[in-house]
Amino acid sequence: MRYKVGAEQLQQVPSLVHRPDTVFRVARTAAVGPTHAVCAATGAAACGIKADQLQVLDQDWEAACFVEKCPGCFAVAITQCEAEADKR
Repeated sequence: MRYKVGAEQLQQVPSLVHRPDTVFRVARTAAVGPTHAVCAATGAAACGIKADQLQVLDQDWEAACFVEKCPGCFAVAITQCEAEADKR
């Protein structure tokens, strides 16, 4: 994973499953607002925002599909992908 999910704010999301005869799934933590691409190797945010303002989750930012992505980070990630494809 090249980038991890960096969130400015997190919230607890309750389980969506309600079955009276079973155990509930534990609530999960989700990002609120746009997420940033934090380099897994260096810990720097792709868009240049100060990484110490972010809470970094152990999730792949590029594979995350149900999060709002920072436009600056998205542009950097796309540019890097295109540059890698041109090298091949």
